[in-house]
Amino acid sequence: MERRCDYYVGKEQFLFFAASFGVPKDSPLGNALSPSSLTGRLTLRGRLPHPPLPHHRLSADKHGQSAASVGVLNAVLEAAAQEEYFVMLVTDKNSQFAGVSGVVAPWGLGVFEVAADGQDANVTQAQLSRVVGQARRLRQASWFVTVVVVSDDPAFLAAFAQGSVKARLMVWLTRLLILTRLPLHQLQPIRKLLSVTNSVLLLLDYTPAIRCSVYIDLPYSSGDAQQFRVATWIPHLGLTLSPGSRLFPEKYDRLANGPRLKVTYVEFPSTKKMVVDDPDAPEGKRVIAMDPEVTLFETIAKDMNFTFQISPPENDAWGVPTPDGSWTGMIGMLQREEADISMSVFHITAPRAKVVDLTFPVTIWYVRSIVRRGSCEVDPWGFVFPLTPFLWVTILAALTAVIFVMVLLSSCLPDQAHTQTRYPNKADSCIRTLLQQDVKVTGWWWWERVMLGVWMLMTVVLTRSYAGNLMSLLAVRYIPLPIQTLQDILDNPVTVLVPGGSTVETSFSDAPGGMLKKVGDLQKTGRFKPILVSELLAYLNSAVRSGHHVLTTIDSRTTVMIAQDFTATGRCDFYQAREEIVPMMAAFAGPKNSPLLPSFNRRVMKAIEAGLYYYWLQLYTPNFTACLKPPKKVVVRTTLAITNLWGTLVVLAGGLTVSLHVLCLEHICSHLPF
Repeated sequence: MERRCDYYVGKEQFLFFAASFGVPKDSPLGNALSPSSLTGRLTLRGRLPHPPLPHHRLSADKHGQSAASVGVLNAVLEAAAQEEYFVMLVTDKNSQFAGVSGVVAPWGLGVFEVAADGQDANVTQAQLSRVVGQARRLRQASWFVTVVVVSDDPAFLAAFAQGSVKARLMVWLTRLLILTRLPLHQLQPIRKLLSVTNSVLLLLDYTPAIRCSVYIDLPYSSGDAQQFRVATWIPHLGLTLSPGSRLFPEKYDRLANGPRLKVTYVEFPSTKKMVVDDPDAPEGKRVIAMDPEVTLFETIAKDMNFTFQISPPENDAWGVPTPDGSWTGMIGMLQREEADISMSVFHITAPRAKVVDLTFPVTIWYVRSIVRRGSCEVDPWGFVFPLTPFLWVTILAALTAVIFVMVLLSSCLPDQAHTQTRYPNKADSCIRTLLQQDVKVTGWWWWERVMLGVWMLMTVVLTRSYAGNLMSLLAVRYIPLPIQTLQDILDNPVTVLVPGGSTVETSFSDAPGGMLKKVGDLQKTGRFKPILVSELLAYLNSAVRSGHHVLTTIDSRTTVMIAQDFTATGRCDFYQAREEIVPMMAAFAGPKNSPLLPSFNRRVMKAIEAGLYYYWLQLYTPNFTACLKPPKKVVVRTTLAITNLWGTLVVLAGGLTVSLHVLCLEHICSHLPF
């Protein structure tokens, strides 16, 4: 076999740097943070993909304790089933951990050493806060990070636990190893950190022989709950896992102790409830909300083995930011960690993503408006509607013009020709033609007959058009749907109702420009009104039904409210505006870096991909599609009643009254002496 060099190593060496902490000039912390007391060393070890280089192991310190520490760390790291990882080692100076060079770190090693020296706890906390800040930035720039903490100082470990939680150093994908010789009863301050992170506790014991026990803390455990030992390390035997155990288990995939979590939720007034049999519930009955979001949450909660207690926010608000950086409503509760997760879903926005974590999108929402539909009843004055008011005026003007022309031209004839036709006869003939009555033209000139014929042709077209439109209005009734876009809202004198403290409100009020800003500016004139979520249904049945208001909210809620109104009344009294605005994805939310969300998120993704959300949405909403596309015209086959045509009777009565007055006036005038 021919021996040759098919590869070469580049000569450039890169990624070599030193890092230090900065303090104000002449700061009293300068000595505490000097290189002699606080050091940070970063070693980067590269590895080519083909062929893989073996882990380079250097000899540990000859002291037995240091060798045991290195041995158990490497054993746990190798048994964690993760071939490539970056290690950050945090230790205090008193631990005298001299085996740094022997720690296996394929992608590099960062070492942070803090000098505690039995000094004040506040100074230790200040030093650790700086270390944790630097470690967090290093973690954000690295992949597959494993944080190793080595210390026998309980104050140091407690300060690290507090500082890492506050600075959000640990996320679920970051693994944590804490190596110490302290007994378990002295490690109570760090148990919360161990329970909420992907971590293991390595407890070294040198009596009577060197051994190390590996423990984990389950999430949501009480302070007196026993820690679980998952493995044991002995120098000559190596690492031995307990039966059915593994390192770094998915503790949140299914919560072993079935905790009771606090969830925040705002219930829509349109949500229906039903009582079902449940042998585990008090009195054997349980009330369930017929809401797809609640059903999805309850299904995931059952699969993850936790129950929950609902904690609603103040004013039933989703949450908006305040000038001091905090949030109100449900977002504020999650930001302050007053709730473990939300049972309501939120619009995914950049400001919200900065303060909370959001799951896989549950659905895509659009903001639409609910508007009252026009009435399809016959208007008693509908006989006037076939022609527009302008056309009525035009007909009267044309009648006057024809009479005036005929009289004017007749006045130009010789005096002896006036005896053939009289002026009142001409006016009477034009009016009778318009009313489709008979006309006598005996003794008329031919030019007069031509004008009357043209007028008669015009009136035939008008009367036939009027009769056809009138029949259509009586038989096919058109339902007006005037508001379809935001421009229609601006052009019509209606008031916009939106849920207060929600993205719908801020989409209008905080809009930089365009139609959204114009609608939001209606608040200055009282035509834009935020309301409580609990008042949506009441306003729909009162203000919106009156026709002077429109309700603007997410389309899934508008569809449900319209469907429920149809179920109650049997009519489509409302419709949704055609324009879809502010499209946004919606998802559940939890506190920032919550370890509960990765497992919860996987189940949300599976449920949405299976189509369960939309299945539950239609299942819980009878007549879901009944009013989605309401007809604009209705064919009426019923007979007309007096209530439909009383307007014509009013006109008849008015004409008879005027005729009676004219008759009386003529009778009086006939007896006057002139």
